[in-house]
Amino acid sequence: METPATTTEGKPVGRPDGPDATVKAAPAPRIWAVGGGKGGVGKSVVTSSLAIALCNGGPRCALVDADLGGANLHTLLGVPRPDRTLSDFLTGRVKELSEVLTPTAIPGLSLVSGARAVLEMANPKHAQKQRLLRHLRRLDVAHVFVDLGAGASFNVLDPFVAADERLMVVVPEPTAIENAYHFLKAAFFRSLRDVAQGAHRPVFQEVIEVARRDGLSPREMFELASRRDSEAGRELRQRARAFTPKLIVNQADTGEHRRIGHEMVAAARRHLGASLHFVGALDLDAAVPAAVARQQPVLQLFPGCAFAKSVYETLERMRLGECLGPDRAPPRWCVDPATPPVATHGVAPGEVPLPRLRMRARQRMRAPLPTTDFERPGASLRRCREHLGLTVRDLEERTRIRSRYLEAIEGERYAELPPDPYLESHVRAYAEVLGVVEARQLATRYADAARAARAVAPRPRGLFARLRRDPRIDVLARRAES
Repeated sequence: METPATTTEGKPVGRPDGPDATVKAAPAPRIWAVGGGKGGVGKSVVTSSLAIALCNGGPRCALVDADLGGANLHTLLGVPRPDRTLSDFLTGRVKELSEVLTPTAIPGLSLVSGARAVLEMANPKHAQKQRLLRHLRRLDVAHVFVDLGAGASFNVLDPFVAADERLMVVVPEPTAIENAYHFLKAAFFRSLRDVAQGAHRPVFQEVIEVARRDGLSPREMFELASRRDSEAGRELRQRARAFTPKLIVNQADTGEHRRIGHEMVAAARRHLGASLHFVGALDLDAAVPAAVARQQPVLQLFPGCAFAKSVYETLERMRLGECLGPDRAPPRWCVDPATPPVATHGVAPGEVPLPRLRMRARQRMRAPLPTTDFERPGASLRRCREHLGLTVRDLEERTRIRSRYLEAIEGERYAELPPDPYLESHVRAYAEVLGVVEARQLATRYADAARAARAVAPRPRGLFARLRRDPRIDVLARRAES
């Protein structure tokens, strides 16, 4: 029989010191799952941005890229492809999930990358998924953010249902809104697995089977369960009230876009019988694609941009348990019986006509940027900046380029600008932050114009210039030219 290990004082390792002492286990991390149904809505950017924003407050966090078919979190964070990834854990080559944690450039943030995934890992088995969910709770961090893939398969729904915080990301597009409703409905049905094993198991199994066969909505399923058994119907309704995902509208550019969140809350309660908490609308910002192009987190590269500010506001709202607008009843100004809101697209009964995005009579979308003038690129950049309502100081925060250089770029004062290689990168970064499509061509034309202007500039006067032109001092001339 083995003797238990002891400390230098002779006390057993890992045992309480006294008879009444208890061993306190480390608290399990809080799991955040980010889904949405449709691909391309910015789930990875939102997930990484929320994790970075929370890390800046102090607690350690981990990012898990669960999109094994299209993992890209390592690219967004500028992390080289690690040797050990999530596939190594799922296949059993690595025993603990903590062994595949990779540090990032953000203090306190680690990454479990989904890169280098083998083909069969795009659809892991049930046992592999359950093992992953168990090990997520064992990570030595305070928060774990799981970036889910697109669609509503069980590989996506199971982590979403098992999470402590369920976030659903949508963009103001009819296809994304419709897919978000399908995702919400599928996630709710998936969450009923535990209820079907309770005291009212026969009733639940019958109701769920009818709902699957006839395509019933959750509200219709509640009514059917109440007719079969009032207690079973009450339990289902309680489960629905407990299943309250949080909604984030990404790439919001107008008041109409932000209103979509309220409309989705109202339509989900009316047609699905499910609750949604609208917690934030993230601004459409040119800093996001600019940061992605540089393979750096947008909150680290452009901490003062509008997108970063809206991320911090959304995180603080979730921390306080608040939401945007009422969740119990739909606001009167966003529910019109005559014209259903855009959020009902794909959810309302068939007799309801397909809605269109309603806009105020005098409200119009933001006009596009002025046409790029390649003959006067500096003046063209200034017009774009003024059109967006930005100051030079705003551009300095987003590009990290000194304001005196930005003013010299706009004024085309080539003598005050840095050398050609740096000048072209400065102009390109400036144009990309403004959202200029021809940023690369504009930067090239600007650098060519700067070289041409510097070539015909008046020759300097003074002692050094006279010595350089003196043919008898060829050594000094060669040194100056080099």
